Amino acid sequence: MKANTRRDNKLAFDGVADVYDTARPGIPHHLVTSIVHVAGLAPGDQVLEVGAGSGQLTLPLRAAGVEVTALEPGDRLRSLLAKHTADDLGVTVRGGLFEDFTAPAGSFAAVVSANAWQWIDPAVSYDKAADLLRPGGHLSLIWNFPIVADPALQQALNEVLAQDYPDAVRDPATHLSGIEARAAEGRAELAASGRFDPPWWQVSHDTLRLAPDAYYELLLSYANAAVLDESTRADLFLRVKAVLAEHGAETVEMDNVLYACAARLKGQR
Repeated sequence: MKANTRRDNKLAFDGVADVYDTARPGIPHHLVTSIVHVAGLAPGDQVLEVGAGSGQLTLPLRAAGVEVTALEPGDRLRSLLAKHTADDLGVTVRGGLFEDFTAPAGSFAAVVSANAWQWIDPAVSYDKAADLLRPGGHLSLIWNFPIVADPALQQALNEVLAQDYPDAVRDPATHLSGIEARAAEGRAELAASGRFDPPWWQVSHDTLRLAPDAYYELLLSYANAAVLDESTRADLFLRVKAVLAEHGAETVEMDNVLYACAARLKGQR
């Protein structure tokens, strides 16, 4: 995706670290397998993960056999990540921002990121990733965009959230086309760096089935909700709970739209 023009919320997730840890879905293994295949990664290859959260991509990467340096700037999220990977010698957890990360040129077979690359200044992100990659290495990026699968239920939620919580609104009619447009902007941004070959990319779908409380926590795990104060969060919860109860939604089924791209490093400049 194209970088955010506003990046001051990039550490907001750390304020809801426990919710983020339990609510955010892991990246599906089938998608990680595709990324590993496209990037030509082999067991033992060194991978740098940017914005690792509490391990939503880290754990399936390890299941694929690569060695991961997991970079997470949020103290609380990093603590959870360290806890989840404490017995895994194939994961090195590091703090700090990607912009400040240092390692010898060509240290990694891949630089990967899930739901975090948009928070990095594009004046830094692509060049830095390219410099960290070995010849033939790949930059691999993933995002997911869940939406309530029942359009009527999503519209009912929109009606009670739109005025005060517009960032929680998802339009079933334009959700997929909006993702595709933003993805195309991101590929254009990547191409403009001049450092990578044209990317492989795909849009796929996964299904999430969430209890009502888990659905609310998923909403809370996003940056614009994470910064809300406690009373405002309580109001958001009550509105969501009322709509789900009215519709008899004991489980919220979501279409989890996944976008991934992987671009090979061009020959050395």
